[in-house]
Amino acid sequence: MTATIRFKDIALGQPVELDACAEGGASLAERMCAMVRQWSGAPAASLVSMHMLEDASPPDRVSGRVMARHLDGSNRADVEVLMRAQEGCARAVVRVALG
Repeated sequence: MTATIRFKDIALGQPVELDACAEGGASLAERMCAMVRQWSGAPAASLVSMHMLEDASPPDRVSGRVMARHLDGSNRADVEVLMRAQEGCARAVVRVALG
């Protein structure tokens, strides 16, 4: 796990480096949350939404970006995760509390 990322150090639209190999045997939703946990260093992350095509082929590319910063004092951020495969794409929003 990486060092914990601080809320004040992230910006909207900031690219997020994700490891596509995280939690290989888990469901796609669990894998997306695991990738965000690994990036952030936070102990938990939760799925806010997920959209995907019928095709279940493994992803060729995984990318992410910070799409929301909650300014209510909770230090939460929403990370958009995109998994692209030859036949389609999956998109999820994962929420994580940062230090």
